[in-house]
Amino acid sequence: DVLLLAKVLSDGPLTMMMGRWLPPFGIAITVDLTGALLALCAAIVAFACALYAHVDISTSGRRYGFYPLLMVLMAGVSGAFLTGDIFNLYVWFEVLLISSFGLLILGSEREQLDGATKYAILNLIGTTLFLIAVGYLYAVFGTLNMADLAVKARAMAAAAPMMTLGLLFITAFAMKAAAFPVNFWLPASYHTPRIVVAGLFAGLLTKVGIYALIRVMVMILPAQADAYSLLMGIVAIATMLTGALGALAQSDLRRMLGYMVISGIGIMMTGVALGGQTAISGAIFYALHSMIVMLALYLVAGVAGRMGGSFSLHELSGLYARSPLFAAITL
Repeated sequence: DVLLLAKVLSDGPLTMMMGRWLPPFGIAITVDLTGALLALCAAIVAFACALYAHVDISTSGRRYGFYPLLMVLMAGVSGAFLTGDIFNLYVWFEVLLISSFGLLILGSEREQLDGATKYAILNLIGTTLFLIAVGYLYAVFGTLNMADLAVKARAMAAAAPMMTLGLLFITAFAMKAAAFPVNFWLPASYHTPRIVVAGLFAGLLTKVGIYALIRVMVMILPAQADAYSLLMGIVAIATMLTGALGALAQSDLRRMLGYMVISGIGIMMTGVALGGQTAISGAIFYALHSMIVMLALYLVAGVAGRMGGSFSLHELSGLYARSPLFAAITL
């Protein structure tokens, strides 16, 4: 990923057509600066998780496939960041979802299965909406190549049901990103798996939803993004407030961090709602920052939980006295 970013910085965006089938028929793997930065950031997150898992994942968890599932998840995340084909974006979503189901229930505890059920149902609804939107898009334009769609969407704006398409995509990606009012699945499920898995999800999965929203609404359907900017702005503000107030109300460290993930999604959605180069740049910059910081917070919570024997703020105490260095790093 470092080498890929260096290549994009020196040569500009790169496109590879699978099987040499030319657009609009072939599947394009396309990497621009945004995709390369996000892929590199995702790789850093995964590498940190792979190291942390040596302490957090038991021998049984490794035997049941933690590391293969981690690699499949990264294939899905990287594919989503580097695709130039909107149906392939859906396919990579499915790949990362399949592996995330496996990671979520690693350990087979009752609360994990309960959290996985909520996570699965909401994400499958979002995925279905995404697939409907993609099918609708293909029926209207006859292509799924993102660059081709961007041109045709502008040319056929008056003749196609563009507002319906835009709303379908916004709803699907909002569900994926855990935006208000469909964000209750995240705090209900992210506190149930092993802390390294929760950190991996917090760092990566919701950011893929935001990236897809930027890629589709800003690049392919900019006029519809403008038309729905007020709606997205209201959703973004509600998401920020829900996350912030939810975090303040929690006594469990893991649940608190789950709500902080939601609040961050609202901040990123604000950039998409405002539109324009500066706002989108801010949203991307915040996404890169959030991927690293949210993972770090979860891993810190894992260490605190091990040191204090609990994730409850009512029971955790004396960590500064026990390890001033850890307290300083956390700060």
